[in-house]
Amino acid sequence: MKHAIWALAGCMGLAANSLLAAPQEILVNGRIVTLEGDRVVQAMAVTDGRITATGTDEEVRKLAGAETQVVDLGGKMVLPGFIETHCHSMGASKAALEGDYQELSSIAEVQTWIREQAAQHPAGTWIEVPRNEITRFKERRFPTPEELDAATTEHPVIFVSVTKTVLNSAGWKALGVTGPDSQVSGGEVVFENGRPVLMRGGQAALRALQPMKTAPSPEAVRAKLKELHQVYNSVGITTIFERATDRAGHDLFCELAAKGELTTRMRGTFRFSAQKAADVESYLKKLGLKPGEGDDMVRATCLKITVDGGIHWGTTWLSEPHGEKRTAFYRNTDPAYGGQRNYTPEQMREIFGTVNRLGWPMSAHVTGDGGAMEVLRAVEAVANEQPDMLQRRFNLIHCYFPDKAMVALAKKLNAGVDTQGYLYYRDSDFIAKIYGQSWVDRFLGLAAWAEGGVPVATNSDHMIGFDPDQAMNSFNPFLMLYIAVSRKNDLGEIHGAHQKLSRLDALRAVTQWGAWLSFDEDKLGSLEPGKLADYVVIDRDYLTCPEEEIREIQAVRTVLGGRTVWERR
Repeated sequence: MKHAIWALAGCMGLAANSLLAAPQEILVNGRIVTLEGDRVVQAMAVTDGRITATGTDEEVRKLAGAETQVVDLGGKMVLPGFIETHCHSMGASKAALEGDYQELSSIAEVQTWIREQAAQHPAGTWIEVPRNEITRFKERRFPTPEELDAATTEHPVIFVSVTKTVLNSAGWKALGVTGPDSQVSGGEVVFENGRPVLMRGGQAALRALQPMKTAPSPEAVRAKLKELHQVYNSVGITTIFERATDRAGHDLFCELAAKGELTTRMRGTFRFSAQKAADVESYLKKLGLKPGEGDDMVRATCLKITVDGGIHWGTTWLSEPHGEKRTAFYRNTDPAYGGQRNYTPEQMREIFGTVNRLGWPMSAHVTGDGGAMEVLRAVEAVANEQPDMLQRRFNLIHCYFPDKAMVALAKKLNAGVDTQGYLYYRDSDFIAKIYGQSWVDRFLGLAAWAEGGVPVATNSDHMIGFDPDQAMNSFNPFLMLYIAVSRKNDLGEIHGAHQKLSRLDALRAVTQWGAWLSFDEDKLGSLEPGKLADYVVIDRDYLTCPEEEIREIQAVRTVLGGRTVWERR
């Protein structure tokens, strides 16, 4: 008990009356993984939304008062609340108002989905296949126009892979593509044997042909957002990073928090496309927020630029030319192409230096290894002139192919990483076949980062869909834990076994290390006296259950600041 009382007295910011008050709740007879080292305890006390003691049942029960609720866990395990360090819940909520998302794993499933839609809509109605990456199709390729025609010829059909589009014959006709001489504004149509098979670009011309979508009402968006947050709570998520928000999104979260309707904490990342110092200053003036503005529920944490493209679309900035194999797979044209480069090194130095001078932490979407090294070199150049840059905890977002030099430089610059476990799960087989074994062995190199002393948070990059397991992308933290521990993909294959994490480190990657990215390590990420009482009770022992069962773990109760926000019934 001496240890617990010492921790109480040392809690930063804990009011004196909280130290003397009896806990509102005491959990007993459990296995509580504190992440204070490897400490697992039986009991925990919560007072005014904070943890006030951890220890044995006997020790913590002594703190109970007449009105303290004592909860017998019946041997169940308690983990820190999960921190989903990369999602787009606003976008996912708006997309849900247009219809349910469906994850599709093959061209046959695409055809079935199209047929179902065609049966529900009059002939001539445009049908757009929900976003699904070709890297995840069984066939590992784009569908052909003929395959789309096999589903329907009476409806124009669009299959979009971000920058590339395939249409069925009705779609090409509606677009005015009738032969090799046909042109589409802003697009390049690829012909084979005189027939259109794919279009690069041209999205604006396509959208102009489709009925204008009615913007959802603010009330509808708010209701959907609250619904999604409850789904997050159902898998133990208590904090989210909105990785591309804006002032309107930030204000909606603040409104929900003020009304007591927000069931996840939110850390806002504000994305902009400015490429000059003056444009950054103008953007921040319009944003009207200060660095770190907010409270424990909603806070503005950092800014973000998009440096390159992605591995799904063939636009990732690699350290080598894409070559013949990758070029053919992505239906690109130039084997010497090195990837999309939205910023030059000089522009990044100017942007990072300006942002740092204005007091903001910075992050960058960068998927490829070539791009990641250029980002880090730009950070290093700024830090040489502005040493306080090292205190800002630069966030590398995605950063899929770490090597020793990259890890060492990130460590030197006090940077952290936000990367997506589900991409390894669904895309590592494709990476092995199209990029090669040396690439897939370091793909999502969690152990490389962890062993190099770089905080790495694994997450979802959730964009569309409300199903934790079948969304774009899966946001089930228990699946993230399974992937990090087993290093198995959805086919049961293991690539780069040396990248496995221990169960405790995997847990840190969805809790403690994420808290570090947002400067919340003194409040979130572990169950220690003085920290906010965000935790999840689960249905089995994460530390000892068979490895294959990790992905089957379910939340029983999710608690945010001592308040139950979700409970399985």
